[in-house]
Parts: sequence; structure tokens; C-alpha cells
Amino acid sequence: MKKMEKASTTRRGFVTKVAAGGAAAAMAGALSAGCSRSGKDTLSLESRIEALEKRLQGVEDIQAINRLQYAYNYYVEHMMKEEIIDCFSDSPDVLLDWLEGKWKGKAGVRKYFDVSQVPPVGFQHQLIPSAGLITVDPDGNTASGRWYAFGGVMMPMPAGEGEKQKFSRSFINGIYEIRYVREDGIWKILAINWVIPYGVRIDDGWILPEDIAGPMLAGDPGDPGARVSPDIEMDKNDLRYVTGYILPYHFRHPVTGKPSGESKRNARLKPIKA
Repeated sequence: MKKMEKASTTRRGFVTKVAAGGAAAAMAGALSAGCSRSGKDTLSLESRIEALEKRLQGVEDIQAINRLQYAYNYYVEHMMKEEIIDCFSDSPDVLLDWLEGKWKGKAGVRKYFDVSQVPPVGFQHQLIPSAGLITVDPDGNTASGRWYAFGGVMMPMPAGEGEKQKFSRSFINGIYEIRYVREDGIWKILAINWVIPYGVRIDDGWILPEDIAGPMLAGDPGDPGARVSPDIEMDKNDLRYVTGYILPYHFRHPVTGKPSGESKRNARLKPIKA
């Protein structure tokens, strides 16, 4: 009887050990599988972060190119040559592909925009970029953009002594195909292909700042005394009412980081009432 009890106890101990060993093995297997899954999850998380960072970089690149293009067009409006030239890459591949010919390199850009040292007062070359579509290349350092550019062009014409200043006036609709390149982390213009599908010449009807230097809100037409008065009356010494005034830019140059030179250009102007 004692031998049977001892044998039974021995069997129970063996079973217990086997069960314990199986549990330990199962636990070890589960831990190993967990570690494996954890490793995969870590790799998955890292790859997701990397993909998101790449997408974010693409968005930031497009924003930087947009800012560069908008600034370029603001500078072209008043032919601010130094600011325009600074928008371009230093690469020898720089190209202006204009209707009248091609200009190569940054020296070519300077030669084109340096025709007139300072445009005459009243000159305006407003080309508003719109419908921009930007594609960043897979390398992340080059990109292409396509834009409409519509606006008014006003060129002062020779006037005799005592004559009112005359202007050549037109509207132009153009299309840009532009290549951009990133240099030292900054996006710049590499090449511009520019065409003009149509333009419209205007003989009359172009209103100048001096022509509207007066009340714009007449009030009740039946009661001349009912004019809507501003809190502060207009000051005709304000240069905003003078042809050629450049409304100061709030931003610095997107490439150089320097302030632009509109204050020097505005210093040439004289108010309506000195």
C-alpha cells in the first residue's frame, strides 16, 4: 500500500513538473512572440513617422515655393531689379525663356532686368499669379510650377512742359512654366518659360491714384450733406495718392532675408500738396 502511495506521489510530481515546464515553455513562447510583435510594431511606427515627415516636408516645400513665387511677382510689379535677381539660383542652368529670346545664367537675368536702372515714376507691371500647380520632384530638391499671371501694365509716356503725364496702358494674360531648385535649404527659381496668350490695349479709362484722391462714399445722393465721414479725414500729403507709390511689404526677401527697397523708391515721390 505504501509502495502504491509512493508511486502515485511520484507520478503526481512528474505530472506537476511536466505541467510547470509546459507553462514555462508557453510563457517563454508568448514572451518571444510578444517581443517579435513589439519589434514589428516599432518598425511599423518608425516607418509611419518617416512617411509622415516626408509628407510634411512636401507640404512645407510647396508653401516655400508659393511664397517665393508671390514675392517674385510683387517685385516684378515695380521692377525692383535687385530683389528680382536675388530670387534666382546661382546655377549656370538658370534660364529666362521669353518671347523675345533667351537669357542664360544669373548674369543673363541681371542683363534683362537691368535695362533700366530705376523705372520711371508711374511704371507698373502687375502680374497676379493664380491657379498655381506645384509638383515637387522625387529627389525633393527640384520642383516645377505652372501659373497664370494676369494684370495691368502701365508705362509712362513722354509729356511736354505743363502737360499731364500720359501712359501706355494694357492688360496681359500670361502663363508661366517654372523650374525651382533648393540651394542650401532655400528654394530659388531655376528657369522660367513665359508665354502671353493675349493682351488688351486700353486707350482711355485708366484711373490714377490722383484721380481718386477724394471722398469715395458720397452718402445720400438727395442730401449732399449726408456724406459718410471717416473718423480721420484723408491727408493729401499721404503718398498713397501719388502715382508710383509702393505699398510697403511686411515680409523680408524669401531668399536673402533682407528688407526690400520700396522706401528708397517712395522717397522719389512728391505729395499732391507739398
